[in-house]
Amino acid sequence: MSHLVDYINAMHGARSSAKIVHTETTMESWMDDGYEVTRQDVTCTFDNGAVVRRLLEQDQFPADLACAECWINYEVLQQPASHTAVSPVRISFDNACREQFWRRYFSA
Repeated sequence: MSHLVDYINAMHGARSSAKIVHTETTMESWMDDGYEVTRQDVTCTFDNGAVVRRLLEQDQFPADLACAECWINYEVLQQPASHTAVSPVRISFDNACREQFWRRYFSA
Protein backbone atom coordinates (compact mmCIF):
# COMPACT_ATOMS: atom_id res chain seq x y z
CA MET A 1 0.00 0.00 0.00
CA SER A 2 1.29 3.49 -0.79
CA HIS A 3 0.30 6.55 1.21
CA LEU A 4 -1.58 9.47 -0.31
CA VAL A 5 0.96 11.86 1.24
CA ASP A 6 3.56 10.77 -1.37
CA TYR A 7 1.27 11.95 -4.17
CA ILE A 8 0.30 15.15 -2.38
CA ASN A 9 3.97 15.96 -1.76
CA ALA A 10 4.68 15.51 -5.47
CA MET A 11 1.78 17.84 -6.30
CA HIS A 12 3.40 20.46 -4.05
CA GLY A 13 6.83 19.98 -5.64
CA ALA A 14 8.26 18.38 -2.49
CA ARG A 15 10.52 15.32 -2.37
CA SER A 16 8.47 12.24 -3.24
CA SER A 17 8.77 8.83 -4.84
CA ALA A 18 5.65 9.63 -6.93
CA LYS A 19 6.35 11.20 -10.33
CA ILE A 20 3.82 13.38 -12.15
CA VAL A 21 3.57 12.83 -15.91
CA HIS A 22 0.57 15.07 -16.68
CA THR A 23 -1.27 17.91 -14.93
CA GLU A 24 -4.57 19.61 -15.78
CA THR A 25 -5.54 22.80 -13.94
CA THR A 26 -8.75 24.80 -14.08
CA MET A 27 -9.59 27.94 -12.13
CA GLU A 28 -12.80 29.82 -11.62
CA SER A 29 -13.85 32.69 -9.41
CA TRP A 30 -17.08 34.39 -8.43
CA MET A 31 -18.41 36.97 -6.02
CA ASP A 32 -20.22 35.90 -2.85
CA ASP A 33 -21.58 38.57 -0.48
CA GLY A 34 -19.10 41.07 -1.90
CA TYR A 35 -16.02 38.81 -1.55
CA GLU A 36 -14.23 37.02 -4.34
CA VAL A 37 -14.16 33.23 -4.06
CA THR A 38 -11.59 31.27 -6.07
CA ARG A 39 -11.68 27.57 -6.87
CA GLN A 40 -8.70 25.71 -8.29
CA ASP A 41 -9.01 22.15 -9.59
CA VAL A 42 -5.73 20.31 -10.24
CA THR A 43 -5.72 16.74 -11.56
CA CYS A 44 -2.38 14.93 -11.75
CA THR A 45 -1.61 11.68 -13.51
CA PHE A 46 1.38 9.79 -12.12
CA ASP A 47 3.84 7.49 -13.86
CA ASN A 48 2.30 4.42 -12.16
CA GLY A 49 -1.19 5.22 -13.52
CA ALA A 50 -2.61 6.80 -10.35
CA VAL A 51 -4.76 9.93 -10.82
CA VAL A 52 -5.22 12.36 -7.91
CA ARG A 53 -7.36 15.51 -7.84
CA ARG A 54 -6.91 18.50 -5.56
CA LEU A 55 -9.72 21.02 -5.11
CA LEU A 56 -8.88 24.28 -3.33
CA GLU A 57 -11.53 26.87 -2.58
CA GLN A 58 -10.77 30.08 -0.74
CA ASP A 59 -12.32 33.47 -0.36
CA GLN A 60 -10.84 36.93 0.04
CA PHE A 61 -12.73 37.56 3.29
CA PRO A 62 -10.40 39.46 5.64
CA ALA A 63 -9.20 37.30 8.53
CA ASP A 64 -6.89 37.98 11.46
CA LEU A 65 -5.98 34.32 11.67
CA ALA A 66 -2.43 33.26 10.91
CA CYS A 67 -3.85 30.48 8.79
CA ALA A 68 -7.08 31.59 7.15
CA GLU A 69 -9.91 29.19 6.48
CA CYS A 70 -10.03 27.54 3.07
CA TRP A 71 -11.25 24.20 1.78
CA ILE A 72 -8.76 21.67 0.44
CA ASN A 73 -9.89 18.27 -0.81
CA TYR A 74 -7.81 15.45 -2.30
CA GLU A 75 -9.28 12.40 -3.96
CA VAL A 76 -7.72 9.40 -5.69
CA LEU A 77 -9.68 9.19 -8.96
CA GLN A 78 -7.78 6.18 -10.27
CA GLN A 79 -5.63 3.67 -8.41
CA PRO A 80 -2.15 2.77 -9.75
CA ALA A 81 -1.83 0.07 -12.40
CA SER A 82 0.26 -1.98 -9.95
CA HIS A 83 -1.30 -3.94 -7.11
CA THR A 84 -0.32 -1.22 -4.62
CA ALA A 85 -3.40 0.79 -3.67
CA VAL A 86 -3.19 4.42 -2.53
CA SER A 87 -4.63 5.04 0.92
CA PRO A 88 -6.49 6.98 2.14
CA VAL A 89 -8.48 7.56 -1.05
CA ARG A 90 -9.65 11.02 0.06
CA ILE A 91 -8.84 13.61 2.67
CA SER A 92 -10.03 17.14 3.43
CA PHE A 93 -8.56 20.10 5.29
CA ASP A 94 -10.13 23.38 6.38
CA ASN A 95 -6.90 25.38 6.16
CA ALA A 96 -3.41 25.15 4.69
CA CYS A 97 -1.76 24.86 8.13
CA ARG A 98 -3.60 21.61 8.88
CA GLU A 99 -2.67 20.26 5.46
CA GLN A 100 0.98 21.14 6.05
CA PHE A 101 0.98 19.52 9.51
CA TRP A 102 -0.56 16.33 8.06
CA ARG A 103 2.01 16.24 5.27
CA ARG A 104 4.91 16.63 7.73
CA TYR A 105 3.49 14.01 10.10
CA PHE A 106 3.04 11.32 7.44
CA SER A 107 6.22 12.19 5.54
CA ALA A 108 8.45 11.56 8.56
